[in-house]
Order: sequence, then structure tokens, then C-alpha cells
Amino acid sequence: MYINKLLLKEFGKFNNKEIRLKKGLNLIYGANESGKTTVKEFIVGMLYGIDKTRGIGARLDNYELRKPVNGGGYSGKAYAVTDDKSYLLERNFLRTNKNATLTEIETGKEVQLKNPNSYKGILFDVDKSTYTNTLCIGEHGAAPGKELAEDLGNYVVNLTTTRNADIDKTEAVRYLKNERRKFENKKLAAEIDQLNEQMDALGDVDGDLEAIREERREELDAYNMEIARLKREARQLVNEKDAAIPDEDEDRTRSHIFLDVEALDDDEEFRPKTQKKLTDNIFIIMLTGILVVAAVMLAVHLLNFQKAIQQLFTICTIAFVAVTIIDGLFRKGFFDGADAVPDEAEFDQMIYELGRATESRTVRIEIDRNFQEAHDAKLELLKFKEHDAVAKRDSYYELKGKRDELQKRFEVMEKEQKAIDLAIQTINDISVDIYNDFGGRLNENISEIVSIITDGKYNDVKLDENMHISVFDDDHYMPIEFLSSGTIEQIYLAVRLCIAGLLCKDRMPIIVDDIFTAYDEHRLKNALYCMSRIDTDQVIIFTSNNAIGDMLDDLSMEYNYVEL
Repeated sequence: MYINKLLLKEFGKFNNKEIRLKKGLNLIYGANESGKTTVKEFIVGMLYGIDKTRGIGARLDNYELRKPVNGGGYSGKAYAVTDDKSYLLERNFLRTNKNATLTEIETGKEVQLKNPNSYKGILFDVDKSTYTNTLCIGEHGAAPGKELAEDLGNYVVNLTTTRNADIDKTEAVRYLKNERRKFENKKLAAEIDQLNEQMDALGDVDGDLEAIREERREELDAYNMEIARLKREARQLVNEKDAAIPDEDEDRTRSHIFLDVEALDDDEEFRPKTQKKLTDNIFIIMLTGILVVAAVMLAVHLLNFQKAIQQLFTICTIAFVAVTIIDGLFRKGFFDGADAVPDEAEFDQMIYELGRATESRTVRIEIDRNFQEAHDAKLELLKFKEHDAVAKRDSYYELKGKRDELQKRFEVMEKEQKAIDLAIQTINDISVDIYNDFGGRLNENISEIVSIITDGKYNDVKLDENMHISVFDDDHYMPIEFLSSGTIEQIYLAVRLCIAGLLCKDRMPIIVDDIFTAYDEHRLKNALYCMSRIDTDQVIIFTSNNAIGDMLDDLSMEYNYVEL
């Protein structure tokens, strides 16, 4: 992908500024304060947008620095070519109305963006951080050699383990390990083990309590069965002829306990069974007669007989009923007085009542005192055992509640630890994969570029397994910390160009922003030659050195020249 025209409508110091670019090498020259960095930021902003920072740093962020000085709009356009298709990119940078559109020039059709306000996924797949840290090569500054070497080492380590210079794999792993310490759960595990030991010491509290209660039920059942047996024997004794009823003498009292039982009242089978009829009641008999007379009178009245006949029927009916009642009373012995002879059922009832009046209705059950005392003592012991078992059970479940609460916290912390361990392992695995795929090729290509820039003085640059950079000089490898700042700057450029070449799958524009201040003329020409060999569609060099154009002419290199 390459850009063939920029239109800075309202951006920084520019208003409707048009800049034409070409495929290949472009040289944009401008004196200090001419707007070179503004144009560079416009290119990056058109591709990725400009985010507004929040907080204290918002006043000095890139959004504020690139706002139009005249206070008008905040927008621009760019024309780009990729896969032999031309596109118009339009973007409004205002945070209150920011938007981006993409139009295919040949058809005039607006292309639907995959991500809001972003061309990523359509024109390119490189994210903004990777682009600005690899394909936008800026001046490193006047840092001391050792500091510059350390920064370069960190840059290489990050790129070869994460493919992003902003992501510090070592720092990320260190951060995760520190976070893991917050979820250390050894103390919790010891507390849980201690509670488990205390619970084990209490034993099977539910089973023990149920066994005691079962033993108590069995004891009560056995006692009640014995008392029931003695009661049955007592009831039999009270109804047996000439049965011997136990006495309550002094010796027997000492060794036995007596229990009075209402034998006759409790045993209905020994009471004479008689059933009284309704016709034995005189009131029932008379009421029946009255009802019969009333029914006959009503029937005669309803049949509308003559009055004499009605009277005759009434008199005859009353006489018949009266005779019938009197005859029935005679048959029942109502008029017989005290000399009447009772029937068999009445005789049995009289004998039963006589027996109740002359004989005792209770019998004493003998219960052995030792049996009773043993029963009471066992129940009392079981009561204490049950109380102790309940206390143990309550203690057990109190410990269990504490253990379960600690176990939940332990599991949460263990889950966090495993997640962090997995994250660390994933980072390390990905880093190894990236290094195997990327680090080896970087190690090979960087030596070639450094050799060209330094005119063969340093033709062997080595990156060890920790991505520390050293150069071969005087029969040994020397860490770059011991080289001059200018040489370190040139190695830094070589590394950036090498990484740009390896990562530039989308063939996006490589931007070089005024990095040649520490180069002598010969090494500068060598650096320019290396840039021309990068396998990408477009290289844009911003410079305030007006001699670079002459150097490119001397090297017979084709380029597009723009002066701000």
C-alpha cells in the first residue's frame, strides 16, 4: 500500500495544503519549524486517527498539538493505492464528530468499515502501536551511549518476543508474578488442614447421635413391653375366680414397686352385653300412638268424609291405639310392681353391678425395684450421652462452616493463581514461537545492514538468547554499550530497518523522520542505500538536511522530492 496524495484541510499550521507522493522513495525537505513532524503525524492520523487523552496530560497530547491554529475544522483527506485499487480516505478528527469514510475511486462506492473510524482490516492489518514502533522511525535523541544501548536492547527484546515495541514481555511477566503473590493461599491451606483434623477428631457426630437415640428408643420399647405384659396378667387375675391379689406387706414393698391398674373398666369383654330397645321406653310408645292417631285424623279429613264418619273413625282409632299401648305395658311388666321377675339380660346386669359394689376394681402390678432403677439409670445415662453428642455435632458443624468458608476463598485464590500461571506460560510460549519465527531471521539480516552502513567495519552482529546485541571486533564480540553514540544510532537504524522489512507484510509506508544528525556523509549514503532495498511499496524520508537530495542523486536513486 502507498499514498499518492495528502490534503491537509485543517490540520496544525496547514490549511488546504496538498502534498503529492509517489510509490517508492519520497524525500520531504523542510527547515526547522516548517511542519515536517506535523505532516508525519497527519499521515499516521489519517491511517489510524488521533485519540484524545484524558486527565492532566490532555493539554499536551497529540490531539491538542495538531489542532488547527485558526480554530476552524479538524479534518483531512488522503489518496491511497493497494492491490491495484485506488481509495479516497476522509477523516474528521474532532472528538465531538470524529468519523472516517473510505471510497473506492473507480466505482465511487463507499466501503463499509469493519471497525468504526478505522481502515484496519481493509487497507491493512497492522495495528497502530506496531506501525508507530516499527515502521515510523524517528530520531532517537541525544541519549548517552549506555542508555541508548539499553533502550535499543529493550526494543529488540520486546519486538522479538511480542512483535510490539510497547509491550515489555519481561515486565509483563514480572507484573503477573507480583500479582500472583497477592493470591498466596498456603496460610489458608494450613488453616483448612487444622480444621479438618479437629473435625476428624470429633468422629461421625451424626451417626453417634442417631445410635444413642436408637438405643434410647429400644430401651423405652423394652420397658413398655414389660409393663404391658404385667398389665395383661393383672387384668386376667382380677377376673379369675379365687385369684390371689398381691399384698402390700413391708418386705415386698422394699423389693417391688406396685402399680394400680383399673382392670374392669379397661377390659370391656368381661362386662355383660345388653342392648336396650326403643320400645322399652314409655315415652316412645306414647309418642308413637299420638302420631298414629294424628295420621288417621289427617287422612279422614283429606278424604272429605261426612262429619259423623270422621268422628267415628277418630274415636275408633283412639280406642285401638289406647288398647294397644296398655297391652304393651302389661307385657313389659309395667304394672307388675316390685314383685316382677327380671328377664335373663336384666339378671346378668344386676349380677355385674353387684360384683362392682362388693369387689375391688383395681389390682396391684408388682414391678421389681432393681429393674425399674436400672431402667431409670440407663435412660439418665443415655440422656447425658445424647446431650454430649448434640454438643459435639454442633461443634462439628461450626468447624465445618468455617472450613467451607475458607475453602471457598482458597478455591477462588487457587483459580486466580492458575489463571496467572496460565497467562505467564502463554506469554512465554508465544514469546518462544515469535522468537523462533522472527528472532532468527532478525539475527541474520541485521548483520548485513550494519555491515553496509559501517562499510564492513562491523559485519557480524549477534543477538544472544536474551536479545543482547554485540558486534564482532578485534576477534571478540563486544557489547554495543562500548561503542560510540553515533555507531549505536546506526545499529539502531539497522535494527529498525530490518524489523520493518520483516514485519511489513502489508507493504505499508515506512516513515523516517530526521534521524541522520549523527551520521557522517559516507555512512549516511550507506544508510540511504539500505532504505532503498527495503521490500515495501513506499518510503517517506523527512529531513532538514538539504544535502540528502544530492546524495540520492549521486547514488542514482529515483525519488520524489517535496519541499515544505
